[in-house]
Amino acid sequence: MGDKHSIDEARARLLAAGADQKDLDWFDTLGWNDAHTPPIASDADAAEFKRREEKLNAAVAHLSFPERAESPEGKLAAAIGARVADWSDRDEND
Repeated sequence: MGDKHSIDEARARLLAAGADQKDLDWFDTLGWNDAHTPPIASDADAAEFKRREEKLNAAVAHLSFPERAESPEGKLAAAIGARVADWSDRDEND
């Protein structure tokens, strides 16, 4: 997803938004590709996903809506948010 330049910019924005190296490493394992966002397997995972989604959104808060939608962070935030919603909805379907 995206080119090296946009990933480098995303990493810098995330660091400025308070993400740590562990977060960046996790995004690296996904290849910064929203399609590679894994499902949530536990409440602890859900908490981590929510925290990372917050960091991603904070990193692009200053961008316009179209810029956020096209940014690696915006795409990952949307995918992570969908996983969190799926996890939350599973309780209602039990």
